[in-house]
Amino acid sequence: MTTSASTLLPPGVTLGFEQTVPRALAHRRQIGEVFVADSAQVGADDFYLSFEIPRAHSLWSDQHPAFHDPFASAEAARQAIFVFLHRHVGIEVGLPFSLQRISFRVEDPEAYRNDGRTAMRGHLHYRIAERAHRGADVTGMTLRGAMEIGGRRAMTLTAHLAFMSKADYDVFRAFQRAQKPIAAARLTTARRLVPELVGRAIPRNVVIGVPETATGDGPFLLAADTAHPAFFDHEYDHIPGPLMAEAMRQTAVAAAHTAGVLPTPHALIVGCEAAFLDFAEFEADLVCEAKVGRTADVDGRLPVEVALRQFGKQVVEGRVELLPDPQAVAREN
Repeated sequence: MTTSASTLLPPGVTLGFEQTVPRALAHRRQIGEVFVADSAQVGADDFYLSFEIPRAHSLWSDQHPAFHDPFASAEAARQAIFVFLHRHVGIEVGLPFSLQRISFRVEDPEAYRNDGRTAMRGHLHYRIAERAHRGADVTGMTLRGAMEIGGRRAMTLTAHLAFMSKADYDVFRAFQRAQKPIAAARLTTARRLVPELVGRAIPRNVVIGVPETATGDGPFLLAADTAHPAFFDHEYDHIPGPLMAEAMRQTAVAAAHTAGVLPTPHALIVGCEAAFLDFAEFEADLVCEAKVGRTADVDGRLPVEVALRQFGKQVVEGRVELLPDPQAVAREN
């Protein structure tokens, strides 16, 4: 069994990297979109998982070559939640649940250094910090997590989950949609930004754009490829959360670079907080707005407040932290 050095795993716990978990456990349809390799439970509330991001992944390898993408490890962490809930906690596959709030902070950017030959591989530890119940049913959880990559502490995470039955979900979604002017909605034709403005090289990985008729600065619109193999791995009845998170990232990068406070759009994402306030519908524009901080913090991190709006209301609100010019970080180390 292939293993790697770990300072995160407790004594007696060994996790392998020989194969991925079954795709249904990770809520993925394609085998190549599964990043979690192994898992173990220690006690009632602690769970450990291993993951690896393929070097040739068309989305997650499409970034500045000096560093691996922290968003890729965050996607592995998202999948890991599904895996340990289904495999170890007994949450049945197919039960609807959603990430209501999620946040991460990169603790050591050097953990993401890319040598050009090695895949990003690491371990995760999740602890269930809180459980909410209605009778015998679990209705919510709060998770605290930590990640290491190559034996270095890479990231800390928190997540807040909500659970409901399939019948309750269907009623809830029908009620939600009935409260929105969906029948009268019209999607604006949008022109995707050029990849270089959002730190990408592959055009289909760009998920935001501007109206075709735009003549000046204005808010960005979601303009994703709905056949994208990673963001649309399977069918959804709403705009998927990982796509909205990527829209937050690209909005922050483009806005900060345009404002002149980010020297290059190839910034390392070193922090993200997102509250998902509502489901976003496919039938209407999703407007992406950013408010850029003018000064970086003591660690050189530049904060950008981001909001995604639909029908005039916020769907997602949060904050993205950018580390300008990761090549300069590499030179310093």
